[in-house]
Amino acid sequence: MDTKERQYDIDWLRVIAFYLLILYHVGMIFVPWDFLIKNNSTAEWFETWMSFLNQWRLPLLFMISVIVVYHSLGKRSVRKFLLERTKRLLVPLVFGMLVIVPPQIYFERISNGIQFANYWEFWKTVFNFVPYPLGGSLSWHHLWYVLYVFFYSLIALPLFLYLNNSRAESFRNGLSNFIKRHPNSIYLIILPLFLINITLAGRFPTTLGFFDDWYNHSISFTLFVSGFFISAISGLTDVIVAKRKQSLFLALFPSLFLILFVWGPTFEIFNDRTEEFGIIYGILKWILVPSWIYTFLGYGKVLLNKASKLLTYANESVYPLYILHQTVMIFFGYYVIQWSWGIVPKFLLLVVLTFGGSFVIYELLIKRFNITRFLFGMKTINKNSALNVEENTQSIQYDTNN
Repeated sequence: MDTKERQYDIDWLRVIAFYLLILYHVGMIFVPWDFLIKNNSTAEWFETWMSFLNQWRLPLLFMISVIVVYHSLGKRSVRKFLLERTKRLLVPLVFGMLVIVPPQIYFERISNGIQFANYWEFWKTVFNFVPYPLGGSLSWHHLWYVLYVFFYSLIALPLFLYLNNSRAESFRNGLSNFIKRHPNSIYLIILPLFLINITLAGRFPTTLGFFDDWYNHSISFTLFVSGFFISAISGLTDVIVAKRKQSLFLALFPSLFLILFVWGPTFEIFNDRTEEFGIIYGILKWILVPSWIYTFLGYGKVLLNKASKLLTYANESVYPLYILHQTVMIFFGYYVIQWSWGIVPKFLLLVVLTFGGSFVIYELLIKRFNITRFLFGMKTINKNSALNVEENTQSIQYDTNN
């Protein structure tokens, strides 16, 4: 594949997936699941759409992230690639842990009755470098995804370099020919994902704590590497496009079953945590996840592979918005949940305030200054030229941020 060929469908899917993530995080305030702050009442029916969304949104993002890695490797030396990953991922992560995430912990603490003279008194505790939640205030919170993508990029680099090398041409061609002769082989990824589920899910619950998150690592890294194969193996994307209707059918059946009988808002016929149903649930889930990913990739290639000014703006702004959104949401949410409004009006208002507040900060404080662009993982601009977001974004081809 020509690494300079821009795939606008991937840009669209990346933007849509991150925007859905923001909706999901706002919803966390209104469901019984553990979260930083909670509304005084929760909506059981929120659990249905959030459980469904939760199955495939992050797997899709991991696959999209590695497609960006593929294009980045095609344009850079290893040294420049590592420098690019550090600037795009590690710098925003450190900045986020020290500046962006602490307000979330502050509002969580004061909502639980812990008092501080002011925010700055609390913020000093971050620099004790004691991890959250073990009595400290240092955490990556929602930025765990950035940390994981950074380390996955490093760990998988030798494999990616091999796959991009001419020495792997016979392997790539052989795999390409096999997939073209047996297009349903794209669904074989279900097998390792299901095996990981039945062997590790019960032993290593998802923590997002990196060092003990072995089940989540195994699933996410498998999807991450698989996304690189989609880019590196000729014809694999064409097969995914050709199989998009079949993928949609395969995705709908387990989704409808789980929505009706497991994630339903008013009843639960099957409990996915019971040993008897656990294997069946695992089969359904890991048919669902790759099938939805292939559905989005297939239909995205057909329907979304076109440029637009809206996409240009959204694609550059989405990473800073991702870094900002949860802090903006918690700030507004702390006050909104104290009102006597119903759940739906509060939810809709918080969605508007989260997007609106994040965009205002992005427009006024981030995109116009090189120092903040650097801290938020964006490409810096030439100070001698006027800021032209569209020209800047399109010129970098696939040098986009995860």
